[in-house]
Amino acid sequence: MAWTFYWAAGGHAAQTRYNQFQYSGCAVGCGAVSWGMLFGWGDRQSELGGNAYWAPRNGLYRRDGGRGANAIAPIDMDEGVRNMIRELRGQIGTFCAPFGNSGATTPWSMDGAWRYLNGRSHTRQVCHWNSVGWSEDRLRNRAIASIRDRRTPAIIGTGWLSHYPLAYGYAWQRRIVRRCFVFCWNDEVYDRWFYVNQGWGGAGNDWVEASTWFSGEIYP
Repeated sequence: MAWTFYWAAGGHAAQTRYNQFQYSGCAVGCGAVSWGMLFGWGDRQSELGGNAYWAPRNGLYRRDGGRGANAIAPIDMDEGVRNMIRELRGQIGTFCAPFGNSGATTPWSMDGAWRYLNGRSHTRQVCHWNSVGWSEDRLRNRAIASIRDRRTPAIIGTGWLSHYPLAYGYAWQRRIVRRCFVFCWNDEVYDRWFYVNQGWGGAGNDWVEASTWFSGEIYP
């Protein structure tokens, strides 16, 4: 059957192009970058008009990434965005992985990003996860519902403690597969994919299989 597609508001053009950088001995971490991209997306939806759902929730980004005057989140990295991501890194407990140069964040620590919102915006943050990294339908369905029903991206987890991209597209199709063993029957099969912002400065964004052990969402 034909594919069905859903996109967060603004589609590709609305995605912030943030990236990792070196901080405290290793990369700042994809967890902090993914929250920065999601908050930046929400701020731009609020500030630039055209999205009635997010219009009441300005203040997600403030001047130079601090807690002062209101500002519009840049779509590309600058020093203010770096300030925001550094703050988020501390709030979610990112640590330097024992091997390599990466910054790792446990799923149960990702919830700490609520501290960034406190005093800036009344936006609500919600996180759900599987503590041992098993993908679950309930987590996939939370991210799907955010994109499909609220046109809002959601953070997902791909690979155990490996990567937190920002999912902003969802596609699915239903297929009938003929199977035979002694006798034959028809199986109904669903293909599900997320389109993700990898947090690599706009590079590498692509479709990934819609299975996840983490879902991070925001609500106005």
